[in-house]
Amino acid sequence: MRRVHAGLLAVVVLAVAAAVTGAALLWPTAAPAVDPSVAGDDVRLQAGTLTAIAQLEEADMAGLAPGARTLRLTAELADGREVEFEMVDETGDTFAVGQRVRVAEVGAPDGGTTFYVNDIERTRPLLLLTGVFLVAVLVFGRWQGLRALLGLALTLAVVVVYVVPAVLAGSDPTLVALSAAVLIMAITLYLTHGVRPKTTAAVVGTLAALGVTVGLSWLFIRLTALTGLSSEEARMASLQVGGLSLRGLLLAGIIIGALGVLDDVTMAQSSTVFELRRADPRAGFAALFSGGMAVGRDHVAATINTLFLAYVGASLPLLILFSGSPDPFPIIASSEIVAVEIVRTLVGSIGLMASVPVTTALAAWLAHARSAADAVEVAASEHVGAGRDRRRRPLRRRRTDEREASLLDENGDDGELDWERRLRASYGLHRGPDRRPPVSDDTA
Repeated sequence: MRRVHAGLLAVVVLAVAAAVTGAALLWPTAAPAVDPSVAGDDVRLQAGTLTAIAQLEEADMAGLAPGARTLRLTAELADGREVEFEMVDETGDTFAVGQRVRVAEVGAPDGGTTFYVNDIERTRPLLLLTGVFLVAVLVFGRWQGLRALLGLALTLAVVVVYVVPAVLAGSDPTLVALSAAVLIMAITLYLTHGVRPKTTAAVVGTLAALGVTVGLSWLFIRLTALTGLSSEEARMASLQVGGLSLRGLLLAGIIIGALGVLDDVTMAQSSTVFELRRADPRAGFAALFSGGMAVGRDHVAATINTLFLAYVGASLPLLILFSGSPDPFPIIASSEIVAVEIVRTLVGSIGLMASVPVTTALAAWLAHARSAADAVEVAASEHVGAGRDRRRRPLRRRRTDEREASLLDENGDDGELDWERRLRASYGLHRGPDRRPPVSDDTA
């Protein structure tokens, strides 16, 4: 089992070494190529608090939802100034007195200044929610939960420190995402679950499934002629970063999005196989593989539904928009904004299904090899123990014979013990079939 595990670890080491080499080559060394005019370099943001709200009129503008209102807002800024400006409240209940907001200050061409609410300040409730999450993870997961949080922090660091700056610097988003995915997978799985055979099986299975996902994504992005311009964020990123490959960015998003699901499934499959081996140490490879696959089919069926619901939930406004369209379903489905989600969901599901048999086979191989190694070790220990018994038995028998011989009467041919002979003599008894005392002449 150690040789098998060492061989798989060598595969992981090679993959991680390739990822580290790729990250070193793609590491951003120059400043991000960001267009300041698109990035809004002349906009100054600062914290503020709304102190007064006055409704002016119902907003009657094309593209606004019913109930939108025009408001005059008064805000006290962090630098002590009090400013007043007008804004359209699209929902009718966005703003409230005492609300903390981020106010944007923009210089006008005529030398004046324009103010507007850029966004709501949500730091405090987000910190509260983060605290609840951390406590829940630590209470439920304990030390393993702490390791999971460390893995999450390292994942966030890889994305923020490496992925985003490298893409902004003009590196290929696909290569950046692929190298980051391998590093994230190895770090989080081994940090959370330890360097164990079941973890190595999950890592190698994830690598194989990730390869399938990347290949299918690359193929069907080109077959469906996806451009990556399906969202407003992608268009803004294309304008802000010169030379950004939107197709590569789309593929990078699919890779990173699929990795989280693959980690979950492969680790669960590997743990299942090793638990089956613990329940029945004599189970062979076929029994472990078939048992793991039975659980894996249920897991895949539930996870595919989870993937679908996750994408539906994220695209629910889009679905509502298309539900009122007079176009037939094939035309709606072939539009890029919908086709992107279809490709993302189906490719991720296929990669998920590919991960189950690969991980199950590797885990069954390792678990079966471990069972065989344990059996050999037990047999060897029993053999050694039996040999020790055979070597010790003559010595014990010799000591017993000597001890018994010391208790025997040296003059007794019949082997009668000395204490037994004296006891019989004191009671006037003799050995033999007739144990009655001799009859005296007086009683005759």
